[in-house]
Parts: sequence; C-alpha cells; structure tokens
Amino acid sequence: MFTASRRILLVALAVMAGCASRAPLTREILDEQSGNTLLVVTVPLEFARERNDVAAHARDYATLVAVEVDNAGKYGDYLLLYRWSTVDRRMSPPPDPGQGRLHIFADGRELDLAPLADLPVGPARLRELHLPPHGDPIVHAYPIAAETLRYIASSSELTVRMPQEPLDAPFLLREDGRAALRAFVTR
Repeated sequence: MFTASRRILLVALAVMAGCASRAPLTREILDEQSGNTLLVVTVPLEFARERNDVAAHARDYATLVAVEVDNAGKYGDYLLLYRWSTVDRRMSPPPDPGQGRLHIFADGRELDLAPLADLPVGPARLRELHLPPHGDPIVHAYPIAAETLRYIASSSELTVRMPQEPLDAPFLLREDGRAALRAFVTR
C-alpha cells in the first residue's frame, strides 16, 4: 500500500523521466575549422517533385536546413539547401551548381533568395547538418532573417521552386520540419 508521500514521489519521478527523454529542440555543433558554434534545427524541411518522366519512383529533392552561426558573439541565420535527386544522371543532368536562386512560396507569399558565394560552415560539418545520405548534393547557403524563418515555420502551405532549372515543376513538402523550425526560432 502506497502512502501519499510515496505517490507524490512516484509522480515526480515519472515527470522528471518524461522531461529527460524529450528530444532537444536544437543541436549545437562546434565547427573546428572556423571555431564557430553552429546551432542547427533538429528536423529539416524536405521537398520533392516526382520525375515519372524519366523513371518510376524517381524524384528530385530540395532539403532546407536552418542554421545559426555564432562567430565570437556575432550571430547569423542561414538556410542550407541540399539539391539532390534519385534520377539517373544519364537520364537528367543535375542542375548547374553555379546557379542557386531559391523561391519559397509560403501561404501565397514568394520569398526570393539568392545564394552566398561561400558556405558559412566548413564542408566537414555538412554530415552533421542533415546532409542527405543519397547522391551527391549541390549545396547552397542563403542568409535569412529570423522573422522570415518564423513566417516559414508558421505557414500552412509551403512549396519551393528553382527558376534556373529547366523543369519548372514545384517541389512539394514531403518531410514536414515546421514544428522543429518553430522550436528553432523561438529558443
């Protein structure tokens, strides 16, 4: 038979165990090449477009990862884009890596992003920043305001287009990381 104090103790232990098992809202990574601290969203946004024109079950992908870079107290927010595909390169050549304009459509509003010339993170850290396990992705980085990330995270309709690519079909949301992005911008 449990006394009232034992019941309270069991409830407290259960609550503490629940808190301890909760997944972190962000991941912190030290970029040893630059000395910067990187804060990365735990779940990226993954977009896909069907490529039934070249093969069954073939898709082009665009994975967007929110990263905050702390460079000795100077903070910058970025979106990393991994553009990759399951389409055989002989059937459809990859996009030009020198291009990289990104249009995000969020609840009817178009966000036009231009890529940076250089990545704000070292290439050795990309594996820890949700680098897709398939193919050889083209990587671009875009400076972005926290308010814009917040808008993307709270939008109900979200698609992506890359105007420089010959195929003008949109990328539709496949893996929804908006909840993680909301946690990232409100931390």
